[in-house]
Amino acid sequence: SIEISKLHPSMSSCCPDGSLPALQEDTSRTLAGVVENKYYYVAPPEASTMGILVIYDVFGFSGGRIKSVCDSLALATNAHVCMPDVYDGTEINAKGGFGNTEAMAWLKSVTEFSTLSKLLEPGLECLKAKGATKIGAIGFCWGVYGVVKLAAEPGLLSVAVGCHPSLKIGDMFFQESEDSQAANVKCPLCIMPAGNDPDMYRPTGSIPKIVQANGIECKSIDFPEMQHGWVPRGDASQPAVARDVLKAIEEAVAFFKKYLA
Repeated sequence: SIEISKLHPSMSSCCPDGSLPALQEDTSRTLAGVVENKYYYVAPPEASTMGILVIYDVFGFSGGRIKSVCDSLALATNAHVCMPDVYDGTEINAKGGFGNTEAMAWLKSVTEFSTLSKLLEPGLECLKAKGATKIGAIGFCWGVYGVVKLAAEPGLLSVAVGCHPSLKIGDMFFQESEDSQAANVKCPLCIMPAGNDPDMYRPTGSIPKIVQANGIECKSIDFPEMQHGWVPRGDASQPAVARDVLKAIEEAVAFFKKYLA
């Protein structure tokens, strides 16, 4: 079982103080998708022209229940879902963890968007090959940085979603402030901050206001009882966590349907 009280060291972390640690991969479920060509792909229940790109958190391709989240999105949205393994089989703890010089150098190298965009390309190409004509993206923690960068590319995404965002990674590595990242978003954005995420992500915070000021919908849904990281790695045996994992997925599905259908 996971120790909810166990916290990340805050130094050099992309996550705020009080964030959830890695959750052992959930191998108890039968997955609906397939792992191939360094990505996880889930087919929709019925024919669909909707596609969703998933960018995981710093705990990677096998972190917690991230593949089950992909399954839920495909089933509930009736979309093609693809999650590329941009870390190529590794993750932050395998590299030495936050605060480790080599680990942080590695994380910076894969976060740099000229590299990250190439690593995400197989996922986008998979969705297009499966027949997706409208594509959305969802990220978790570190992955929201990549989603917001993709959302800044004209005409690439129709919609973007970020759960417990860690846009501070752009500021930490590349001196890209969170507000400047938000200012470049060109498609509707839904963000879902946890209780210990910065106030800038909340409904009255700077991130939604900046996106909205550009005439683009930005919906912020606050989850005050949750810790950063709850969607893929919160302890779902706790009723409140199970409730808010489900709620976050339902909110993401509704936002995707609004702009992909």
